[in-house]
Amino acid sequence: MNRNKVLTLIMSLILVFTVLSGCGKPAPASSDVEIVESPDEENGSDEVKGESEEQSNPLGVPSPLSGIYTDKENISRRPIAVMLDNQSKARPQAGLDQAEIIYEALAEGGITRYMAIFLMNAPESIGPVRSARPYFIDKALEYDALYVHVGGSPQAFVDIKELKVADIDAMSRDGSIFWRKNHKKAPHNMYTSTNALRKAAQNSNYKAEGDFSSIHFNGEDADISGSLVSYVEIPYFKDYHPSFQYNEEDRKYYRSINGAPHLDEISKIHLHAKNIIIQKCDTEAIDSVGRLEMKVTGTGTGYFLTNGKMMEITWEKKSRKARTKYFDGNGKEIRLNPGVTWIELIPMKLESIFQ
Repeated sequence: MNRNKVLTLIMSLILVFTVLSGCGKPAPASSDVEIVESPDEENGSDEVKGESEEQSNPLGVPSPLSGIYTDKENISRRPIAVMLDNQSKARPQAGLDQAEIIYEALAEGGITRYMAIFLMNAPESIGPVRSARPYFIDKALEYDALYVHVGGSPQAFVDIKELKVADIDAMSRDGSIFWRKNHKKAPHNMYTSTNALRKAAQNSNYKAEGDFSSIHFNGEDADISGSLVSYVEIPYFKDYHPSFQYNEEDRKYYRSINGAPHLDEISKIHLHAKNIIIQKCDTEAIDSVGRLEMKVTGTGTGYFLTNGKMMEITWEKKSRKARTKYFDGNGKEIRLNPGVTWIELIPMKLESIFQ
């Protein structure tokens, strides 16, 4: 083998050795390359963050009447306030289980009447519907509600006209809006539905959405400072003794009438409340029939119950259309817990029973 061939062979072996040894080592990192953790891994990208926020609030938006979460479309409409019969021949009532706020107050003759406020729910049967009274109108105006009734007192009709109430009176509507059922005798058998009432409102060219300020609610269930009270009874008159018994397991108050559970006529659900407000009002008879004037504007006192505790409160309503505000002993406006609220409007001299 000549000298040139030997040199060529040596150079080839050196080249092969160099290539093979380089395969086992990582390439050196360039000095101008910055190593960063992926934003998706460390903080999450914008898309992932958005999904996280949506998942943290999966139930929609809170209702301005109850603080209960629901689809936005369910509260993007006008509240409906329905007058309901509470005479013994009218019981049980339909639709109360789906109301977010229920008022109870005396009418003439020692009877009481309800006004149920509906927004996020749409019951197919509500009734028996009964007549209008001025102090209930004042409460309906707080929610800019459609006001539903069958007839009314003379002063109620004056107020409906002067205050330009969005009025739906069964006396001037056809059978597609209100109907009588055969299982009860007139006048305790007039029924309606939320769909029928919204149809009537549309036919009357009433605006579709309400204009009112939301009630103040706690973001989460919260206790109040006050006395431990697990039972309250409001002794209006004979056959009108509503009471509420607190249940520690679900932290709700279950309602009874004259000691018997108050059930919804359709669902058979035992009616209950998360919040109870007892509002004391100046009350007097104004005519020979015994119709009442109940002053729900101005100021007064009362009680607030939630989560097994009761506190004394004051209230203020500056005008007939203004929202009633309730204050604790320090003058701070109270916040309700999310859930159904029952408001009992009682005469000043009527003493509630707390246990």
